[in-house]
Amino acid sequence: MKSRNSNDNLNDIRGSIRQGWDEVAGRYTLDRSGIFGRGAARLIELLNPPSNIALLDVGCGSGALTIRAASSSDEDGLVIGSDISIEMLRQSQSASSKKRVKASYCQMDAEFLGFAKASFDVATCAFSLFQFPDMEAALIEMWRVLKPGGRIGLSNWGPGYFTPIASLQRDLFREFKIRPLLNNPLAFNPSQYEGLLTQAGFKGVELIGETDEVWFASPEEVWTFNLDLGPFPIMLRDQLSKDQHRELFNKFNALMDDLMTDQGIKSTFHLLYALGQKEN
Repeated sequence: MKSRNSNDNLNDIRGSIRQGWDEVAGRYTLDRSGIFGRGAARLIELLNPPSNIALLDVGCGSGALTIRAASSSDEDGLVIGSDISIEMLRQSQSASSKKRVKASYCQMDAEFLGFAKASFDVATCAFSLFQFPDMEAALIEMWRVLKPGGRIGLSNWGPGYFTPIASLQRDLFREFKIRPLLNNPLAFNPSQYEGLLTQAGFKGVELIGETDEVWFASPEEVWTFNLDLGPFPIMLRDQLSKDQHRELFNKFNALMDDLMTDQGIKSTFHLLYALGQKEN
């Protein structure tokens, strides 16, 4: 289940992903829809980690999960967030300082974690797995740095992802021949998800599917939500002319106008959480 991108261009892809998240860091941390904050809280709830454990949050982004984990950690606990984007880490560190929580951050590629084996009791990865060029390598690294008996907790998008907007957006992107940076799935089916974890060495994999309803006030707000996601603006800038970009924006808004109600634009996010364990 490794990425289908050749090894020759993986570094370029990683560079584009890092650049994209560096560019949007300030906007992304706003979490306008609140979905990432709610998802982080739910994953922590499912894991229910003791307060004195060592936890690594891989691809920590804005620190939504890292900060929640650190807020319930005691003096004996250790919480570290890692991310490839230095700007996202700066945002995370700033948020941690404002909330007065004890969390450390480091710039690190998820596929090459710079920690000794058996360093952590828990590894988390919230809405980031599909951003890693080699998802299996990243999961194997998480397995490696976990202590025997350690647990992993993941959140990703499930089947249906972002209903009904995602399918409309996908068709529009095909019309404009916009190519994704990665061939990884944006939304995982349960068997694929479980297979990735099992192949990486995790046992007792448990999957939990849930939904989160979000209302957007306008087509522009939906478009902004997309622009807050790192790879999106990079893809548009690299693959479209300014005129094409404008045309895409206008067509997207027209599609969203058709979904408008008096309450706004209703969307349903499909979330798929995964829990697993490294055997003793």
